[in-house]
Amino acid sequence: MKRAVIATLQPFVADRVYVVRHGLAKGLKRRGGLGFVPQVGRLSLEETFLEGLDLAGQTVYDIGGYEGVFTLFFARRVGPSGRVVTFEPNPRNYERIVENVRLNGFSTVDVRQVGVGVEPGVATLVFPSDETARGSMVTDIQQQILQERDVQTIDVLIDSLDHQIALGVPEPDFVKIDVEGLELDVLRGMIDVIARRRPALYIELHGADLQRKLENATRVMEFLWSAGYSPRHVESNKEIDRPAAVPPRGHIYCRG
Repeated sequence: MKRAVIATLQPFVADRVYVVRHGLAKGLKRRGGLGFVPQVGRLSLEETFLEGLDLAGQTVYDIGGYEGVFTLFFARRVGPSGRVVTFEPNPRNYERIVENVRLNGFSTVDVRQVGVGVEPGVATLVFPSDETARGSMVTDIQQQILQERDVQTIDVLIDSLDHQIALGVPEPDFVKIDVEGLELDVLRGMIDVIARRRPALYIELHGADLQRKLENATRVMEFLWSAGYSPRHVESNKEIDRPAAVPPRGHIYCRG
């Protein structure tokens, strides 16, 4: 859906509660939101892959929760014996996730208004006012966003996953990472839990342009290889076992 259409329709749907009719959250309630609209009639490759995972009873981290569509999916799939911990630094997104979780009566979800990085601190988040999903703390991506109309800049809290776990957050079995370019920082901030727990990782690759996406993806792969993972590219279903095989875009999955 084009940005102009989203901006035009957003005021009319922002406060409307409806039942999702397509995609991973089909059958669940959601308040407003045009930033993540699933395709009608079929699942995307990403959605098909996630639909095929057995997450029952697991602890799932949703890092970069946006409005909580994936959080709702994970909450349903882990069931009453599992847990979902969602990390979302943007206060607007955080409030929407909390509301969507409440609408569906999920009691196993912990939503945290904090970004995830290498260490505790404060970072600047830049995002288009009508597309809060695109918020980034990466300088080159921020510079692109700042060229657009109606952009907001706010300071947000960040923390490492290792520190969050030290504070009492349950250790993950599965970690979904969608952080607009900070993928490596998230991984570097969970070195201890990776060594100890070996969670499965599901990572969306980002970058300001194709070259920087490839550079970022290569750094992410090097980290995963050094940690003993065997990453696969979700869209092509191919193992990434050497630098020449690194994809510049898409999603990466590695089992513990």
